[in-house]
Amino acid sequence: MDTQEYNGTFWLSISAMLLTFVGTLTAYCLKSKCKNCNVCFGLVQVERDIPAEVEEEKLQIEHGIDPYNVEHKK
Repeated sequence: MDTQEYNGTFWLSISAMLLTFVGTLTAYCLKSKCKNCNVCFGLVQVERDIPAEVEEEKLQIEHGIDPYNVEHKK
């Protein structure tokens, strides 16, 4: 890589790493069963209603939908 300038490959790699980080952070927040989840010192705050999510999963199971299958959520 030329040290005088940053070419497209460099910026593509940097943006891929940042998007991967944001995606991983989002997945962590969504999978966390905490009522209040703070990430990056309060920059991202997620508050979840766990009883409502459990009730939704029960209803999905009763109707024959697998709540853990990603295929039906698309």
